[in-house]
Amino acid sequence: MLPSRTLANSHRAPGALLIGIGTAVPSLSVRQNEIADTMATIWNLSGDALDRWRRINAGSGIDHRHAVLPIDQVMDLSTQLRMEAYERYAPGLAMNAAQQALENSGTLAEEVTDLIVVSCTGFSAPGVDVELVRGLGLSRSIRRTMIGFMGCFGAINGLRTAVGACAANSEAVALVVCVELCSLHMRRDDDPQNMVASALFADGAAAAVLRSDEQAHGLETGTEADSPVIGLLTVGAGLLLDRGRDWMTWRITDAGFAMTLSREVPVTLRQELRRFVNENCTVWPSTFVIHPGGPGILDAADAALELHESRGIECSREVLRRFGNMSSCTVLFVLAEALLHGLPLPAMLLAFGPGLTIESLSVVPST
Repeated sequence: MLPSRTLANSHRAPGALLIGIGTAVPSLSVRQNEIADTMATIWNLSGDALDRWRRINAGSGIDHRHAVLPIDQVMDLSTQLRMEAYERYAPGLAMNAAQQALENSGTLAEEVTDLIVVSCTGFSAPGVDVELVRGLGLSRSIRRTMIGFMGCFGAINGLRTAVGACAANSEAVALVVCVELCSLHMRRDDDPQNMVASALFADGAAAAVLRSDEQAHGLETGTEADSPVIGLLTVGAGLLLDRGRDWMTWRITDAGFAMTLSREVPVTLRQELRRFVNENCTVWPSTFVIHPGGPGILDAADAALELHESRGIECSREVLRRFGNMSSCTVLFVLAEALLHGLPLPAMLLAFGPGLTIESLSVVPST
């Protein structure tokens, strides 16, 4: 059995107060079985290939996914046209999540000192960060950081950057915004690797507001803001594994971005996750907030950490069921779900991506 412990001494680690989360998805919602039928027609599947595609979808754990455009409008677009669609749709979705996070945290737009934008599904300059400054009414002197092309663990790096900004400046208020339009990279290639990606990925955005932990007293007493304090977010740890460099990849082609996801990924995570958590926690988290990369990855995490479909992994499965894998923003959806269900702190956020990489952060009680 794994030790039943809590994150000892984590409250003394450098960190920042997490005070609000927001999430958003596009209005277009499509049932998984409808996507399966559409893709089977586009790929002209039959025989064993059709059977394989049906099995992949049946085992995906997904009921619905959201997208900014119907699949048949994306499939034959060049990468240039896909990037034009990203530039058109990503800012609005990001703004919806950011506005919700600001509102939930009781933070005014003009209070934000640092803006961190995370995305791996599109590029433009001026980009989403500039549109957020204009659309939200953020200060023109705000410090802006873009974190790009890091895949599903990008939110961890965005949050870690925000923690650093808050640790460096006791007056800092950081807004982290993750936005991903994965649907823009649906492709005609019916290779099994692309089939897996096509069955999992979807569109969404999530945002979080952080303040320096030196502002904790003001927040709690109401002298500075009427903001709820979710917990203290610490810098966490990461690990670039010695093997698996080509098991998860994300590369730009002339027909969108191409994703590969090897069967070795969940096998390796099952072998490595328990050791990773043990080495990076002096004691054991009460809740695990795990990026739902797919059902196999969640099964591996459940087995490695002996969660028995509880202690947070049920929230990961629920987010996967309702939204699919939205790349970087998904782990914040899971955190919001865990908080909604009253799961206790301390919690460990875990996400995985190209490298093969494991990244983590911890959320501990603020006092």
